[in-house]
Amino acid sequence: MWQVDRGRLASWTRGPRWPAQERLEARCPMRGKAPAAGHRCGIYAVRTRELAERLLADVRLPAPRPVVVGRVSLWGRVFENTHGWRAQFAYPYELFVLGGNDGTTHALRDAYAVDVLSLS
Repeated sequence: MWQVDRGRLASWTRGPRWPAQERLEARCPMRGKAPAAGHRCGIYAVRTRELAERLLADVRLPAPRPVVVGRVSLWGRVFENTHGWRAQFAYPYELFVLGGNDGTTHALRDAYAVDVLSLS
């Protein structure tokens, strides 16, 4: 799940916008490489869209921005959790925009070169 910030994917919790057309790499503030065992660091992904939508219902949005749910490719060091994974590297695979317009959809498609559909 992401929010959209100036035509780019942005995390719900921390960090910069996801880079366009290159992988996102997680960093652990304590150990450098992420994810690290015994830490909460890493790029989080949930197993199912239903879990993402359930989390979305509980999230307080920082501003009225479009919301994106989607699938990601994960690789590198990956830890499996109860409801998903924490990974070292990630890149969007396909995106579904909620609350955006055609401009949002086109900006994300151009930035990440992946399939982007509007669910509005």
